[in-house]
Amino acid sequence: MYPLVERIGAIMIVCSLAISLSACTGKEKDTTAAQGEPITPGKPIEPGTPITPGKPISISIDNPDVKVTPEKDRVTLQLPNKLLFDYDSDTLRPEAEKLLEQIGDELKKIGKANVEIQGYTDSQGSEQYNLALSDRRAKAVEHHLAAIAGLGGITLSTRGLGETNPAAPNDTEEHREQNRRVEIIIQPIIQ
Repeated sequence: MYPLVERIGAIMIVCSLAISLSACTGKEKDTTAAQGEPITPGKPIEPGTPITPGKPISISIDNPDVKVTPEKDRVTLQLPNKLLFDYDSDTLRPEAEKLLEQIGDELKKIGKANVEIQGYTDSQGSEQYNLALSDRRAKAVEHHLAAIAGLGGITLSTRGLGETNPAAPNDTEEHREQNRRVEIIIQPIIQ
């Protein structure tokens, strides 16, 4: 019973100090975010602002072919191969650089995150060849993102997954094209 009385007493002291401090300044400063209002990465947060861990982050990519899938603790970007590479190539297309720069800008807003770049292929060719090609493509994207200034808090890693986890059956050219992709999985680090 006594520990409860001590806690109540401590709470009353803290409350009276808070009231005294606001009375000394003549005004009370509101430091809380509105309910459901997203917290902007990189923007200072006033003490007392409630943070909801696990709230999906928001990424905005100005390309209708890029699929952005927010989840509880991460966001996945699915980039079709046609935006990044020519068929059977691991060299980034010139127009891919603009897209990757935009993704880099979004990563800067997040500040600190673990980012896994996954490369995928269709089922044409041998499994071993596709695995190596998907790995080289993931590394090409990683190399370009790593060269962007201001991504010091971002940890990049790659995985070449070849023809595993197809986005569509490999039965038509249209479906195979959907399977040739790079996925970027972004998991912010909540401190």
